[in-house]
Amino acid sequence: MTTQAPLWYREKIRDMVRARYQSNGGFLDATMARGDGGAGVVKFPIIGRVESYELSGAIQKIQNTNPDLAMAEVRMRDFEASAWLRVQDARRQGPNEQAAVGKMLSAAIRRRRDNLKLEALDKFANDGSAGVKTIGDGSKLIDVIDLMEARAQIRGSGAEDAIWCVIPTAQFDQLTMYKEFANADYVGPKLPFAQDTGLRKKTWMNIQFLEIPDEHFVFGTGGFGTGPDGNGFNVNGYLDLFMWATDAMGNEAEWDQETPSISVHPDYEGSPMLAKVGLAGASIGILPEGVKRLRVKAQVRTQRIAA
Repeated sequence: MTTQAPLWYREKIRDMVRARYQSNGGFLDATMARGDGGAGVVKFPIIGRVESYELSGAIQKIQNTNPDLAMAEVRMRDFEASAWLRVQDARRQGPNEQAAVGKMLSAAIRRRRDNLKLEALDKFANDGSAGVKTIGDGSKLIDVIDLMEARAQIRGSGAEDAIWCVIPTAQFDQLTMYKEFANADYVGPKLPFAQDTGLRKKTWMNIQFLEIPDEHFVFGTGGFGTGPDGNGFNVNGYLDLFMWATDAMGNEAEWDQETPSISVHPDYEGSPMLAKVGLAGASIGILPEGVKRLRVKAQVRTQRIAA
């Protein structure tokens, strides 16, 4: 008589599934203005200023003070991430492994949302006709003086919305060498996803600083991926960071599915399951006076500053 032992091949995992370190994304949610539109096109109205005029005392027609109205438009871009799951694998896996696959798919969409915003900032800054100012030449480490200059120019233009600045870990560490920055606390708005992570946040001079993973910073000759190991930062180059007011940049998602949809495909051998997530979104620069590019030296090690 043969006794079946179906659990011989089942792998037991007592703790959580380990995932390769990566950005889980979603850090920049709610940091840009929403748009309107449909049919794959998003519109961001831009209205000019209105000036008052002195009354002459005469009975005459009013002076025309209608503000100029312009429109910034951007087309949606479509993205998806998918993973095949064999039924026999699902039977062997515990809930940890299955949850890990779903988490990786969701993170892929959240990362894409963040990168769309950062790519739009870089494109806006590289558009010579837009007039986004670059502060620094990339030869010096990040400095609070540069941050103060960028903030002064944004606030000086009349911007009243929240100001954001995202920086990698090494630059965040460097800023903590300044006691003014090190003693600051985060008092900014609660963020939908980033508030639940272990990454640091600070509010200094009413600027909301967010530390996000290095892999998002790919702009400049020292951007992530240019390091000597083919990864990391190239410390011989420079890194482009950005500071912006909420309403100076636009972002909209027409379709955003983080939770995987799972479909069974019986026409394939073993009836595998296909898990998918997707995004239709776009970001665009709107007001150049509310955006500053900070060009700083790329670094991986904190350096002490003179007292």
